Amino acid sequence: MLGRFLLTLTFLAALHSLFAQTSLFLPRNYLKSYDRGTRSWDGKPGQNYWQNRAAYNIAAKIEPKTRLLSGDETITYTNNSPDTLKSVRFKLQHDRYRKGAQRSSDLDPSDVSDEGTHIENLTFNGMPVDASDQNRFATFLDISLKNTPVLPKSTVTFMVRWSYTLPAAKGSARECVCDSSTFFVPYWYPQIAVYDDLNGWASFPYTGQQEFYNDFSDYDVTINMPAGFQVWATGEWQNATDILSPEYFSRWEKAHSSASVISIFSEKELKMGGVYKTSERSNIGFHFKASDVPDFAFASSDHNNWDANSVIVDDKTGRRTFVSAAYNTASTDYPQVAKIAADGIRAMSTYLPGYPFPYPVMTVFNGDDGMEYPMMCNDVSTAPRSPLGLTLHEISHTYFPFMMGINEQDHAWMDEGWAAFFDYLLSDSLSNHTEGAVRDYSSIAGTENDVPPMVRARNLGTAYRNASYQRPSQAYFTLLDLLGYEKFHACMTEYMNRWKGKHPAPFDFFQTWNDASGQNLDWFWKPWFFDWGYPDLGIQGVITDEAAHCQVIMIERKGNIPVPIQLDVEYSDGSKETFHQTAAVWRDGKQNLKVACAEGKKVKSAMLGRTTIPDVDRVDNKWPK
Repeated sequence: MLGRFLLTLTFLAALHSLFAQTSLFLPRNYLKSYDRGTRSWDGKPGQNYWQNRAAYNIAAKIEPKTRLLSGDETITYTNNSPDTLKSVRFKLQHDRYRKGAQRSSDLDPSDVSDEGTHIENLTFNGMPVDASDQNRFATFLDISLKNTPVLPKSTVTFMVRWSYTLPAAKGSARECVCDSSTFFVPYWYPQIAVYDDLNGWASFPYTGQQEFYNDFSDYDVTINMPAGFQVWATGEWQNATDILSPEYFSRWEKAHSSASVISIFSEKELKMGGVYKTSERSNIGFHFKASDVPDFAFASSDHNNWDANSVIVDDKTGRRTFVSAAYNTASTDYPQVAKIAADGIRAMSTYLPGYPFPYPVMTVFNGDDGMEYPMMCNDVSTAPRSPLGLTLHEISHTYFPFMMGINEQDHAWMDEGWAAFFDYLLSDSLSNHTEGAVRDYSSIAGTENDVPPMVRARNLGTAYRNASYQRPSQAYFTLLDLLGYEKFHACMTEYMNRWKGKHPAPFDFFQTWNDASGQNLDWFWKPWFFDWGYPDLGIQGVITDEAAHCQVIMIERKGNIPVPIQLDVEYSDGSKETFHQTAAVWRDGKQNLKVACAEGKKVKSAMLGRTTIPDVDRVDNKWPK
């Protein structure tokens, strides 16, 4: 009996120790990942962490007049999981345009088709997949392999031949038939979905709102286009010397080591001819390779200008990134873009996030949106406004969700919030404080549309944008202020080192920053990411402390979300003073704070707040009112 009692005490102690490591609510599927050793309580990948991967070999082409895209691919898929996979799930994301598909917004009826993606041929390990073993629904295709399952640690091969018509109506989400001979093409190939340690097969279809969750893969892709077209794509261009004539190849090669922007070619030069070695072949294959990236996108045009330069992204190794802007002559802001992109990538590598840019190539393509892909952006012209903010926002996504394989379908705040944070601070820095816009959270905070970010992004409608962009970016501003740049940067670097090329979930983020900062930040994570509420500070009044020979400004915390105190005081003698306290001042739950002003001086006026501190009611931020 005593032995059983001691065993029970030991079990209870272990259980208490387990849950004492966080005060945050953890869903049961996360707890299972700790039990299995795939994730750890300190925020590191567990000793049993795994993720599956694929290698895609694709040949595709577009017929510009009909907008028909067709392709053949061979996928080599490796099951690194401990599970036997009795089915494999493909994503057919163009099936968003299939009649009857679930969509987050209306489509132009002219782009909707009965079939969506036409699958002409599908084989598994060389054998045709019978129609009875194919279950197509939403934007997925499940292939039953019950008789020949994919065993743990094994590799299998799929071959797919497919086609579809590119959607041409304006407003097609994230893709662009920009004109009759200019195309930006994402979400275009049958792609194996993520199978992970938290939920198994990813289950949320592509509806047009929620974005990425993909495995890291290798790509070997050839895009065939008619003579006179150029292709830009994810990855490094392999056969430039075979396609560009010597003069233009020399420009392209020179731009790889040039800090100054070089025109590879202009629209005028394309019209004059001579850019390409031959114009006689009906189709020219542009060959690209990319390793360890979660997706592949491409663009093509027969009249876009092409500017390029390069930038050092790692001072230790001297590694450079080749940066391009491909644009329509009518886009008067775009001649600035290649330089802006290079300067931004340098700032990202050295300042925020302060981690060497991971990719060898980045192309900003003049499309119709503001949308990121690995090594590619589809960015609309912002003229007459500066393209700075949009360019930096989309490129900063290289870190989240691409270098860090974020599940945006569930936790968009883990990447969109960071991009909103980066674009403001980087724009502000690079423009000498003349550019950069903080997304408004104050007017939404505490309303029905202010849903805690930890609610799955897939479950959000009108609340999606605030929960993904505004509120988390403001949380990150507060966190930077709380920790200071050096510690903030150390935490960011540790997080990236741990989870680069992997799939971090929210608690991996929270626990890594707790661990790396050397402090339990659950008091901060909980109100900002888990709770309903709002930030609100106010000046209650000014009193005189006779004993201290000074006046004291009374600050009240009226909201539950902790924010810093920034107090600008002007005295009756004309002098001024600024007081600052990080959000840690509210850590113990206090609701009031006294700020002692300069001895012997009388307060003339006081103002509470600054741009990056949200506050739902600013009427009481000024004294006297």
